[in-house]
Amino acid sequence: MRLEAYERASLESPGITGRSLPDVCAAIDASVVASLDPLDDDTAQALRDAGADIVFTTEVEAHPTMQGMGRLQAEHLIALGHRRLGYAMPEHPLLRNIAGDRLLGVAEACARAGIDPPLALDTELDTATMARAARRWRRESVTAVCAYNDEVAIALLSAMRRAKLAAPGDLAVMGADDIPLAQVADPPLSTIAFDLEKVGRSLAEAVVASLSDRKPRLTPASLAPHVIHRAST
Repeated sequence: MRLEAYERASLESPGITGRSLPDVCAAIDASVVASLDPLDDDTAQALRDAGADIVFTTEVEAHPTMQGMGRLQAEHLIALGHRRLGYAMPEHPLLRNIAGDRLLGVAEACARAGIDPPLALDTELDTATMARAARRWRRESVTAVCAYNDEVAIALLSAMRRAKLAAPGDLAVMGADDIPLAQVADPPLSTIAFDLEKVGRSLAEAVVASLSDRKPRLTPASLAPHVIHRAST
């Protein structure tokens, strides 16, 4: 029996592989499919039709959802006293769906706090575009920005320095994913992190349990994303 695990977003985005997840699984004769992201009923059925005996996804509460990561970003900034937030969207069209989910989480946190929705701006990983976005946020009274991910946040920090703006004094900046460069950014980047190894181990254990006709056991609290507070906020 063959066991394969995939992150759905990386396989179903046209232009990354050019093939759907069911097509890929059929091509490699996968018996089990495990996903970090919930699968809709149509996709799950298509995977079964492609030959997968077991299609397993974590419960929404048990893994770091995209919307949950955005919500944590905003909650951290709101707790620090920020009442007007911005959101730095990535330029790449293949990232827009994930970024949109994270933005929904930011907007949800803003609504819960009774503040205006985030001002979302399209950004590119170049200094001029980022500097224009930073100045726009400043004109619109934004005091803190949630970036789609750490790469976007680090690019924003670099552009801010060239524009004579400082973090967090002029704009607080919050990343997501906690890449290794986040802790050595200038200033070190606040971000959202989760234990990928623990997530993967939990998925593998759940798949093995399913293969053994046992009920999978997950530990949502241990898989939850968490804030890492550094100098950028």
